[in-house]
Amino acid sequence: MGQRETKVQEMFIKLGEELSEQKNSAYELWTGLPSYQSAVRGHGDYASEQCPCVSDVLKEATLFISHGLNPTPAQIAEANDFYQCPCGEEHQE
Repeated sequence: MGQRETKVQEMFIKLGEELSEQKNSAYELWTGLPSYQSAVRGHGDYASEQCPCVSDVLKEATLFISHGLNPTPAQIAEANDFYQCPCGEEHQE
């Protein structure tokens, strides 16, 4: 394998590692958000399988913080699906 191919391979490996770190960090953040609580109610031990993509976790976290970490019913309605379980089903409290 040439030097150029080795460099490209190293870049792909590094990219994979960075993406994995981002996904793990997003999961940790998600566990403190309302949609995670909804996923736990609906899926129990399998809630982690419902983790949304990194960008959706960041959007929900931004909304949650902007709502003072305690959103009102009107703010929850305004947030659309961001505070609901990512599977798309409604789970009772």
